[in-house]
Amino acid sequence: MDVLEPDLRGRRPVTLFVVDGGHRDRHEAEHFALELAPAASLLCTHVVREPSPHHAVWLELDGPADYEPVRDREGGRAFRFPGQDALRGSLPVRELLALSAIDRVVGVGCTVANDTVVDTRDYVRPVYADGLLTLHVTPAAADSVVPLEVEGGHVC
Repeated sequence: MDVLEPDLRGRRPVTLFVVDGGHRDRHEAEHFALELAPAASLLCTHVVREPSPHHAVWLELDGPADYEPVRDREGGRAFRFPGQDALRGSLPVRELLALSAIDRVVGVGCTVANDTVVDTRDYVRPVYADGLLTLHVTPAAADSVVPLEVEGGHVC
């Protein structure tokens, strides 16, 4: 696995809060989050294993909130994040990082550099790994890479 390390200068600290509606379906949890916080700039789903498997949501809010802060950002999957709308078509990793809140790009089975072209397929869902918003990519045709998660993929 190849990791392109982030340059976090100028990024503001983010406080995430968790709201657990007990949703068994990830898409239902996403709709719940969109209704709960339609103006939130960052919305994530997170798998909760106990007492039974389900999805909670993480959200970024301006100011204090009556929700529990997220303590461990591992595994949260962002379905709304700053700069997401700019990630259309194919663009180099350096541009993807500059245009969005994604902190780093990690190649799974490939090497990733700043000039590596990412074919976003207009669907980008990074996850929190090591506290950083991380896009995992895999090799594609013509020396490009694609996001590991595909639209409409089966949730395991």
